[in-house]
Amino acid sequence: MGSSNEYVLELRLLSEAIFASGEKERNLVQSRALSDDYGFVYFHAKSLKGQLKRQALWLLRQYIAIGKGNYVQAYDFLYSMDVLFGVNTWELGKAWGLEEFMSGYLKYRQAEKGLRGQGMMKLTHLELPHEVKDAFRTIIDSSEFSIHDLISAQTYIRTEIQLEEGIVKDKMLNTYQAVKKGFVFQAQIFFEEDPTQVLPDLLRIICSLDRIGAGVHRGRGEIEATLLINGKDARQELQLGGGATA
Repeated sequence: MGSSNEYVLELRLLSEAIFASGEKERNLVQSRALSDDYGFVYFHAKSLKGQLKRQALWLLRQYIAIGKGNYVQAYDFLYSMDVLFGVNTWELGKAWGLEEFMSGYLKYRQAEKGLRGQGMMKLTHLELPHEVKDAFRTIIDSSEFSIHDLISAQTYIRTEIQLEEGIVKDKMLNTYQAVKKGFVFQAQIFFEEDPTQVLPDLLRIICSLDRIGAGVHRGRGEIEATLLINGKDARQELQLGGGATA
């Protein structure tokens, strides 16, 4: 049974970000930002969860390096990853490397109850706060403000050169919509079980996430993120002395 608390991942864009929709067009903008029917840009829940899991893997590697052969803290953190996101035998055995460390965890879990398969954490899309969206929906419905106006207010049109195998294509440019710096986005977080044991590690993952979206290697998508519990910053609510224990 999940928790009755309200959990929200909140982030602020510290630079422009690319929330690519994957749609390609041959007009003014070749790559559009992902947006809903009203024109509010958002970052897809599946992509958000994937980036959080990759960030968790990065943190796991730091725990392994710091442990210098003592993997207790790293195994505790990997257990939190298993609970939150779910991990599978392919990830542990092949995809992530670290074969000796991962095989140790796999053998331990198989001797106990096995791997969970599915994580208990669910996320909504990363969107503008609901009160902001509600206010602009009213304006759009009254025809005072168009969907095109709303998209333009949230994005810039940017142009970049096209590269092929590291070489600039002659007279070939890409145009795309970049979400403007300064916007705040939120995603609701839901748990199928009581998350108390793994919340400190989730907070570590969220607070260490510093980039999101596409083009981060070019300085885009810089963020500041945190976890809110019932509207309060979890950094003041949780003790971070240790994480979950397998």
